[in-house]
Amino acid sequence: MHTTHLVSAIEVHDFGAETLRVGDLNADGAPDLLFVQSVYGTREITCLTATTIDGQVIWQHGAPDRGNGSLYSDLPVQIYDWDGDGRTEVLYVRQAEYAEPYLWGGYARERAYRYEGQAALVVLDGTTGREKHRLPLPAPADDCLLFADLTGRGRAQDLVVKDRYWNAWGISHEGKELWHYAGSVGHFPAYGDVDDDGCDEVFFGYALIDHDGTVLFRRDDGGEHQDAAYAARLPDGTWRLLFGNGGIHCLQPDGRELWHHPLKEAQHVVVGRFRPDLGPLQVMAIDRGQPRVANGRDPASLYLYDLDGRQVWQELQPEGSSLAGAVALDWSGYGERREVLVYNRGGTGESTPPVPPQPAAIYDGHGRIVDTVRPAYPTTRGEAAERSQVYAIRADVWGDSREEVLFSGSQGASIWANARPLALPTLYNQTLYPGM
Repeated sequence: MHTTHLVSAIEVHDFGAETLRVGDLNADGAPDLLFVQSVYGTREITCLTATTIDGQVIWQHGAPDRGNGSLYSDLPVQIYDWDGDGRTEVLYVRQAEYAEPYLWGGYARERAYRYEGQAALVVLDGTTGREKHRLPLPAPADDCLLFADLTGRGRAQDLVVKDRYWNAWGISHEGKELWHYAGSVGHFPAYGDVDDDGCDEVFFGYALIDHDGTVLFRRDDGGEHQDAAYAARLPDGTWRLLFGNGGIHCLQPDGRELWHHPLKEAQHVVVGRFRPDLGPLQVMAIDRGQPRVANGRDPASLYLYDLDGRQVWQELQPEGSSLAGAVALDWSGYGERREVLVYNRGGTGESTPPVPPQPAAIYDGHGRIVDTVRPAYPTTRGEAAERSQVYAIRADVWGDSREEVLFSGSQGASIWANARPLALPTLYNQTLYPGM
Protein backbone atom coordinates (compact mmCIF):
# COMPACT_ATOMS: atom_id res chain seq x y z
CA MET A 1 0.00 0.00 0.00
CA HIS A 2 1.03 3.61 -0.41
CA THR A 3 2.29 4.95 2.91
CA THR A 4 1.71 8.63 2.12
CA HIS A 5 -1.28 10.50 0.72
CA LEU A 6 -1.26 13.77 -1.22
CA VAL A 7 -4.08 15.70 0.44
CA SER A 8 -3.83 18.66 -1.94
CA ALA A 9 -1.56 20.29 -4.50
CA ILE A 10 -2.43 23.97 -4.69
CA GLU A 11 -2.19 26.20 -7.75
CA VAL A 12 -1.09 29.52 -6.28
CA HIS A 13 -1.26 31.63 -9.46
CA ASP A 14 0.43 34.92 -8.49
CA PHE A 15 0.13 34.70 -4.67
CA GLY A 16 2.61 31.86 -4.04
CA ALA A 17 4.89 32.33 -1.06
CA GLU A 18 7.53 30.52 0.97
CA THR A 19 5.91 31.82 4.17
CA LEU A 20 2.77 29.93 5.16
CA ARG A 21 0.59 30.15 8.28
CA VAL A 22 -2.26 27.81 9.31
CA GLY A 23 -5.49 28.60 11.17
CA ASP A 24 -9.28 28.64 10.87
CA LEU A 25 -9.89 31.84 8.92
CA ASN A 26 -13.42 31.41 7.53
CA ALA A 27 -14.85 30.26 10.89
CA ASP A 28 -16.07 26.88 9.61
CA GLY A 29 -14.07 24.95 12.20
CA ALA A 30 -11.53 23.62 9.68
CA PRO A 31 -7.96 24.84 9.18
CA ASP A 32 -7.13 27.27 6.38
CA LEU A 33 -3.91 28.59 4.87
CA LEU A 34 -2.40 32.08 4.76
CA PHE A 35 0.19 32.81 2.06
CA VAL A 36 2.48 35.74 2.94
CA GLN A 37 4.36 37.68 0.26
CA SER A 38 7.08 40.23 0.95
CA VAL A 39 9.74 42.30 -0.80
CA TYR A 40 12.88 40.17 -0.71
CA GLY A 41 15.52 41.46 1.69
CA THR A 42 13.19 43.87 3.50
CA ARG A 43 10.54 41.91 5.53
CA GLU A 44 8.00 44.35 4.05
CA ILE A 45 4.75 42.40 3.77
CA THR A 46 2.97 43.18 0.50
CA CYS A 47 0.17 40.63 0.18
CA LEU A 48 -1.74 38.19 2.38
CA THR A 49 -3.90 35.53 0.70
CA ALA A 50 -6.23 33.30 2.70
CA THR A 51 -7.28 29.97 1.16
CA THR A 52 -8.83 26.69 2.20
CA ILE A 53 -6.51 23.66 2.32
CA ASP A 54 -7.52 22.79 -1.25
CA GLY A 55 -6.60 26.27 -2.52
CA GLN A 56 -9.96 28.06 -2.73
CA VAL A 57 -9.28 31.76 -2.13
CA ILE A 58 -11.20 33.23 0.83
CA TRP A 59 -9.82 36.77 0.70
CA GLN A 60 -6.77 38.77 -0.27
CA HIS A 61 -5.19 41.79 1.44
CA GLY A 62 -2.73 43.68 -0.74
CA ALA A 63 -1.58 43.14 -4.32
CA PRO A 64 -0.15 39.71 -5.26
CA ASP A 65 3.09 39.60 -7.24
CA ARG A 66 4.92 36.50 -8.48
CA GLY A 67 8.20 38.26 -7.71
CA ASN A 68 7.42 38.56 -3.98
CA GLY A 69 7.11 34.87 -3.13
CA SER A 70 10.67 34.26 -1.90
CA LEU A 71 11.59 35.11 1.66
CA TYR A 72 14.79 36.53 3.08
CA SER A 73 13.99 35.86 6.74
CA ASP A 74 11.13 35.20 9.12
CA LEU A 75 8.17 37.55 8.65
CA PRO A 76 6.10 39.34 11.33
CA VAL A 77 2.71 37.74 10.72
CA GLN A 78 0.60 35.31 12.78
CA ILE A 79 -2.94 33.91 12.98
CA TYR A 80 -4.45 34.13 16.47
CA ASP A 81 -7.64 34.89 18.39
CA TRP A 82 -6.24 38.22 19.53
CA ASP A 83 -9.40 39.70 21.06
CA GLY A 84 -10.65 36.47 22.66
CA ASP A 85 -14.00 36.40 20.86
CA GLY A 86 -13.60 32.83 19.63
CA ARG A 87 -12.64 33.80 16.07
CA THR A 88 -9.15 34.25 14.70
CA GLU A 89 -7.53 37.43 13.49
CA VAL A 90 -4.53 37.89 11.20
CA LEU A 91 -1.88 40.12 12.74
CA TYR A 92 1.07 41.56 10.87
CA VAL A 93 3.56 44.40 11.24
CA ARG A 94 3.45 47.33 8.86
CA GLN A 95 6.90 48.89 8.68
CA ALA A 96 7.93 52.40 9.56
CA GLU A 97 9.64 54.37 6.82
CA TYR A 98 13.33 53.49 6.40
CA ALA A 99 14.39 57.10 5.86
CA GLU A 100 18.11 56.20 5.82
CA PRO A 101 18.38 52.43 5.37
CA TYR A 102 21.48 50.43 6.16
CA LEU A 103 21.91 47.84 3.41
CA TRP A 104 23.67 44.67 4.55
CA GLY A 105 25.62 43.16 1.68
CA GLY A 106 24.50 46.09 -0.42
CA TYR A 107 20.92 44.84 -0.82
CA ALA A 108 19.30 43.59 2.43
CA ARG A 109 17.41 46.29 4.34
CA GLU A 110 17.91 44.92 7.84
CA ARG A 111 17.86 48.19 9.78
CA ALA A 112 17.99 51.94 9.30
CA TYR A 113 20.26 54.73 10.44
CA ARG A 114 17.07 56.77 10.70
CA TYR A 115 13.38 55.89 10.70
CA GLU A 116 10.36 58.12 10.20
CA GLY A 117 7.13 57.39 11.99
CA GLN A 118 6.35 54.16 13.83
CA ALA A 119 5.77 50.59 12.88
CA ALA A 120 2.24 49.27 13.49
CA LEU A 121 0.63 45.99 14.45
CA VAL A 122 -2.27 45.65 12.01
CA VAL A 123 -5.15 43.39 13.07
CA LEU A 124 -7.32 41.95 10.27
CA ASP A 125 -10.64 40.15 10.58
CA GLY A 126 -9.87 36.50 9.83
CA THR A 127 -13.07 35.92 7.88
CA THR A 128 -12.90 38.96 5.58
CA GLY A 129 -9.35 40.31 5.67
CA ARG A 130 -10.64 43.77 6.57
CA GLU A 131 -8.66 45.83 9.06
CA LYS A 132 -10.16 45.89 12.57
CA HIS A 133 -7.59 48.06 14.35
CA ARG A 134 -3.88 48.70 14.79
CA LEU A 135 -1.37 49.38 17.56
CA PRO A 136 1.78 51.52 17.31
CA LEU A 137 5.12 49.72 17.70
CA PRO A 138 8.71 50.96 17.97
CA ALA A 139 9.95 51.85 14.49
CA PRO A 140 12.61 49.08 14.18
CA ALA A 141 10.31 46.31 15.51
CA ASP A 142 9.45 44.57 12.24
CA ASP A 143 11.37 41.28 12.20
CA CYS A 144 8.99 38.84 13.90
CA LEU A 145 6.33 38.73 16.59
CA LEU A 146 5.51 36.28 19.38
CA PHE A 147 2.43 36.06 21.62
CA ALA A 148 3.14 35.58 25.33
CA ASP A 149 1.58 36.28 28.72
CA LEU A 150 3.69 39.11 30.11
CA THR A 151 0.99 40.61 32.34
CA GLY A 152 -0.52 37.59 34.11
CA ARG A 153 -3.78 37.43 32.18
CA GLY A 154 -3.71 33.63 32.05
CA ARG A 155 -3.59 33.77 28.24
CA ALA A 156 -0.98 34.81 25.70
CA GLN A 157 -2.39 38.26 24.88
CA ASP A 158 0.79 40.34 24.93
CA LEU A 159 3.52 40.69 22.32
CA VAL A 160 7.25 40.21 22.05
CA VAL A 161 8.56 42.04 18.98
CA LYS A 162 12.11 42.57 17.76
CA ASP A 163 14.29 44.05 15.08
CA ARG A 164 16.67 41.87 13.10
CA TYR A 165 19.39 41.09 15.66
CA TRP A 166 19.84 43.88 18.20
CA ASN A 167 16.70 44.81 20.18
CA ALA A 168 13.46 43.34 21.51
CA TRP A 169 10.41 44.84 23.19
CA GLY A 170 7.63 43.54 25.42
CA ILE A 171 4.30 45.13 24.43
CA SER A 172 1.04 44.78 26.37
CA HIS A 173 -2.24 43.86 24.71
CA GLU A 174 -3.24 47.53 24.84
CA GLY A 175 -0.02 48.64 23.10
CA LYS A 176 1.96 49.82 26.13
CA GLU A 177 5.71 49.26 25.98
CA LEU A 178 6.50 47.06 29.00
CA TRP A 179 10.25 46.72 28.45
CA HIS A 180 13.08 47.06 25.97
CA TYR A 181 16.05 44.71 25.79
CA ALA A 182 19.19 45.68 23.87
CA GLY A 183 21.44 42.72 23.10
CA SER A 184 21.88 39.76 20.79
CA VAL A 185 18.28 38.59 20.24
CA GLY A 186 18.79 36.10 17.40
CA HIS A 187 16.16 34.93 14.96
CA PHE A 188 13.17 33.92 17.08
CA PRO A 189 12.87 33.70 20.89
CA ALA A 190 11.45 30.92 23.04
CA TYR A 191 9.18 31.54 26.02
CA GLY A 192 7.62 29.86 29.05
CA ASP A 193 6.76 30.46 32.70
CA VAL A 194 10.21 29.38 33.81
CA ASP A 195 9.97 30.78 37.36
CA ASP A 196 6.34 29.63 37.91
CA ASP A 197 4.99 33.09 38.76
CA GLY A 198 2.06 33.07 36.33
CA CYS A 199 3.83 35.17 33.68
CA ASP A 200 6.09 34.19 30.80
CA GLU A 201 9.82 34.69 30.55
CA VAL A 202 11.47 35.20 27.14
CA PHE A 203 14.64 33.35 26.13
CA PHE A 204 16.87 34.87 23.45
CA GLY A 205 19.67 32.31 23.68
CA TYR A 206 22.26 34.52 25.32
CA ALA A 207 19.79 36.02 27.79
CA LEU A 208 16.63 35.19 29.73
CA ILE A 209 14.26 38.11 30.31
CA ASP A 210 11.62 38.16 33.05
CA HIS A 211 8.06 39.23 32.20
CA ASP A 212 8.77 42.75 33.52
CA GLY A 213 12.00 43.16 31.55
CA THR A 214 14.41 42.17 34.33
CA VAL A 215 17.45 40.39 32.86
CA LEU A 216 17.62 37.09 34.75
CA PHE A 217 20.91 36.12 33.13
CA ARG A 218 23.04 37.34 30.27
CA ARG A 219 25.95 35.55 28.63
CA ASP A 220 28.67 36.91 26.38
CA ASP A 221 27.46 36.46 22.79
CA GLY A 222 30.96 36.69 21.31
CA GLY A 223 29.56 38.61 18.37
CA GLU A 224 27.18 35.74 17.48
CA HIS A 225 23.40 35.41 17.40
CA GLN A 226 21.18 32.42 18.13
CA ASP A 227 19.75 30.60 15.15
CA ALA A 228 17.19 28.55 17.10
CA ALA A 229 15.93 28.66 20.70
CA TYR A 230 13.86 26.14 22.66
CA ALA A 231 12.49 26.25 26.22
CA ALA A 232 11.63 22.73 27.44
CA ARG A 233 9.85 21.87 30.67
CA LEU A 234 10.66 18.41 32.06
CA PRO A 235 8.09 16.18 33.79
CA ASP A 236 9.58 17.11 37.19
CA GLY A 237 8.84 20.80 36.54
CA THR A 238 12.42 21.87 35.88
CA TRP A 239 13.43 23.63 32.66
CA ARG A 240 16.15 23.32 30.05
CA LEU A 241 16.96 26.21 27.73
CA LEU A 242 18.54 25.20 24.43
CA PHE A 243 19.85 27.22 21.53
CA GLY A 244 21.97 26.84 18.44
CA ASN A 245 24.54 29.20 17.01
CA GLY A 246 27.73 27.67 15.67
CA GLY A 247 27.00 24.73 17.95
CA ILE A 248 24.25 23.62 20.30
CA HIS A 249 24.02 24.72 23.96
CA CYS A 250 21.92 23.49 26.87
CA LEU A 251 21.46 25.84 29.85
CA GLN A 252 19.76 25.88 33.21
CA PRO A 253 17.34 28.76 33.93
CA ASP A 254 20.11 30.50 35.91
CA GLY A 255 22.26 30.60 32.76
CA ARG A 256 24.72 27.85 33.76
CA GLU A 257 25.71 25.81 30.73
CA LEU A 258 25.11 22.09 31.23
CA TRP A 259 26.61 20.98 27.93
CA HIS A 260 27.72 22.24 24.54
CA HIS A 261 28.60 20.63 21.21
CA PRO A 262 30.64 22.82 18.80
CA LEU A 263 28.93 22.07 15.48
CA LYS A 264 29.39 24.13 12.30
CA GLU A 265 25.89 25.69 12.07
CA ALA A 266 23.08 24.37 14.27
CA GLN A 267 20.32 26.32 12.54
CA HIS A 268 17.45 24.14 13.79
CA VAL A 269 17.13 22.70 17.32
CA VAL A 270 14.03 20.72 18.35
CA VAL A 271 13.11 18.88 21.54
CA GLY A 272 10.78 15.90 21.88
CA ARG A 273 10.32 12.38 23.26
CA PHE A 274 11.82 10.79 20.16
CA ARG A 275 13.13 7.79 22.13
CA PRO A 276 11.10 7.08 25.31
CA ASP A 277 13.70 4.51 26.34
CA LEU A 278 16.28 7.32 26.67
CA GLY A 279 14.43 9.47 29.19
CA PRO A 280 11.71 12.13 29.17
CA LEU A 281 13.13 14.28 26.36
CA GLN A 282 15.81 14.26 23.70
CA VAL A 283 17.26 16.92 21.40
CA MET A 284 17.59 16.83 17.63
CA ALA A 285 19.66 19.33 15.69
CA ILE A 286 20.62 19.92 12.07
CA ASP A 287 24.22 20.91 11.45
CA ARG A 288 24.05 22.60 8.04
CA GLY A 289 27.74 22.18 7.34
CA GLN A 290 29.22 25.65 7.17
CA PRO A 291 31.81 27.07 6.64
CA ARG A 292 32.67 26.46 3.02
CA VAL A 293 35.28 23.90 2.05
CA ALA A 294 37.02 23.29 -1.28
CA ASN A 295 33.97 21.73 -2.98
CA GLY A 296 31.24 23.81 -1.35
CA ARG A 297 30.31 23.04 2.27
CA ASP A 298 30.90 20.28 4.74
CA PRO A 299 28.12 17.68 4.62
CA ALA A 300 25.04 18.41 6.72
CA SER A 301 24.03 16.00 9.50
CA LEU A 302 21.06 15.26 11.71
CA TYR A 303 22.01 14.54 15.35
CA LEU A 304 20.14 13.06 18.29
CA TYR A 305 21.33 13.83 21.84
CA ASP A 306 19.95 12.72 25.16
CA LEU A 307 19.15 15.29 27.83
CA ASP A 308 22.65 14.97 29.30
CA GLY A 309 24.20 15.90 25.96
CA ARG A 310 25.37 12.42 24.97
CA GLN A 311 25.26 11.87 21.21
CA VAL A 312 22.99 8.92 20.40
CA TRP A 313 23.39 8.93 16.62
CA GLN A 314 24.31 11.01 13.58
CA GLU A 315 22.71 10.70 10.15
CA LEU A 316 24.63 12.26 7.28
CA GLN A 317 22.51 14.15 4.75
CA PRO A 318 23.07 14.23 0.97
CA GLU A 319 25.65 16.60 -0.45
CA GLY A 320 24.21 20.04 -1.14
CA SER A 321 21.99 20.07 1.98
CA SER A 322 23.23 23.39 3.34
CA LEU A 323 19.64 24.70 3.45
CA ALA A 324 18.28 21.66 5.29
CA GLY A 325 15.67 22.31 7.96
CA ALA A 326 14.18 20.15 10.72
CA VAL A 327 10.60 20.12 12.03
CA ALA A 328 9.44 17.84 14.85
CA LEU A 329 6.04 16.26 14.17
CA ASP A 330 3.62 13.56 15.26
CA TRP A 331 3.48 11.64 11.99
CA SER A 332 2.49 8.28 13.44
CA GLY A 333 -0.19 9.37 15.91
CA TYR A 334 1.58 8.81 19.21
CA GLY A 335 -0.06 11.88 20.71
CA GLU A 336 3.38 13.51 20.97
CA ARG A 337 6.08 14.46 18.48
CA ARG A 338 8.37 11.45 18.07
CA GLU A 339 9.54 12.04 14.50
CA VAL A 340 11.42 14.79 12.68
CA LEU A 341 10.99 15.98 9.11
CA VAL A 342 14.23 17.00 7.35
CA TYR A 343 13.61 18.97 4.15
CA ASN A 344 15.71 20.79 1.52
CA ARG A 345 18.00 17.78 1.23
CA GLY A 346 20.39 18.25 -1.69
CA GLY A 347 19.79 20.30 -4.80
CA THR A 348 21.53 23.54 -3.78
CA GLY A 349 24.23 23.31 -6.45
CA GLU A 350 26.92 23.68 -3.77
CA SER A 351 28.40 20.20 -4.27
CA THR A 352 30.71 18.89 -6.97
CA PRO A 353 29.26 17.25 -8.94
CA PRO A 354 25.82 18.77 -8.20
CA VAL A 355 23.38 16.49 -6.34
CA PRO A 356 19.74 16.65 -7.47
CA PRO A 357 17.05 17.47 -4.89
CA GLN A 358 16.26 14.58 -2.60
CA PRO A 359 12.86 13.83 -1.04
CA ALA A 360 12.19 15.25 2.40
CA ALA A 361 12.75 12.49 4.95
CA ILE A 362 10.79 11.68 8.12
CA TYR A 363 13.15 10.18 10.72
CA ASP A 364 12.16 8.29 13.84
CA GLY A 365 14.08 8.33 17.12
CA HIS A 366 16.34 5.50 15.96
CA GLY A 367 17.59 7.46 12.95
CA ARG A 368 15.53 5.45 10.48
CA ILE A 369 13.67 7.05 7.57
CA VAL A 370 10.05 5.95 7.98
CA ASP A 371 8.64 7.92 5.01
CA THR A 372 9.69 10.36 2.29
CA VAL A 373 7.62 13.12 0.66
CA ARG A 374 8.30 15.65 -2.11
CA PRO A 375 6.75 19.05 -2.79
CA ALA A 376 4.16 18.49 -5.54
CA TYR A 377 2.66 21.50 -7.28
CA PRO A 378 -0.01 21.41 -10.02
CA THR A 379 1.01 22.43 -13.52
CA THR A 380 -1.14 24.08 -16.16
CA ARG A 381 -1.95 20.58 -17.48
CA GLY A 382 -3.25 19.48 -14.11
CA GLU A 383 -0.26 17.25 -13.39
CA ALA A 384 1.90 17.32 -10.26
CA ALA A 385 5.34 18.82 -10.79
CA GLU A 386 8.10 18.26 -8.23
CA ARG A 387 9.98 21.26 -6.92
CA SER A 388 12.84 21.76 -4.48
CA GLN A 389 14.09 24.33 -1.97
CA VAL A 390 10.81 25.15 -0.31
CA TYR A 391 9.80 25.59 3.31
CA ALA A 392 7.88 23.05 5.36
CA ILE A 393 5.69 23.26 8.44
CA ARG A 394 3.55 20.74 10.34
CA ALA A 395 -0.13 20.86 11.32
CA ASP A 396 -3.05 18.46 11.71
CA VAL A 397 -5.14 19.74 8.81
CA TRP A 398 -6.53 16.33 7.78
CA GLY A 399 -8.27 15.72 11.09
CA ASP A 400 -6.96 12.23 11.87
CA SER A 401 -5.10 13.31 15.07
CA ARG A 402 -1.78 13.02 13.23
CA GLU A 403 0.22 15.95 11.86
CA GLU A 404 0.65 16.49 8.15
CA VAL A 405 3.57 17.98 6.21
CA LEU A 406 2.83 21.26 4.42
CA PHE A 407 5.23 22.46 1.73
CA SER A 408 5.09 26.04 0.49
CA GLY A 409 7.04 27.86 -2.19
CA SER A 410 6.62 30.63 -4.71
CA GLN A 411 5.37 28.13 -7.32
CA GLY A 412 2.80 26.30 -5.21
CA ALA A 413 1.95 24.42 -2.06
CA SER A 414 1.17 20.81 -1.19
CA ILE A 415 0.02 18.82 1.82
CA TRP A 416 1.03 15.23 2.57
CA ALA A 417 -0.60 12.91 5.11
CA ASN A 418 0.32 9.52 6.57
CA ALA A 419 -1.80 7.01 4.64
CA ARG A 420 -1.36 4.14 7.07
CA PRO A 421 -4.37 3.28 9.23
CA LEU A 422 -4.10 5.03 12.57
CA ALA A 423 -3.34 2.53 15.33
CA LEU A 424 -6.20 2.51 17.84
CA PRO A 425 -6.79 0.46 20.99
CA THR A 426 -8.57 -2.84 20.48
CA LEU A 427 -12.29 -2.76 21.29
CA TYR A 428 -13.55 -5.40 23.71
CA ASN A 429 -16.64 -6.24 25.81
CA GLN A 430 -18.75 -5.05 22.90
CA THR A 431 -22.52 -5.46 22.99
CA LEU A 432 -25.71 -4.48 21.21
CA TYR A 433 -27.13 -3.35 24.57
CA PRO A 434 -24.74 -0.69 25.90
CA GLY A 435 -25.34 0.32 29.46
CA MET A 436 -21.91 0.49 31.06
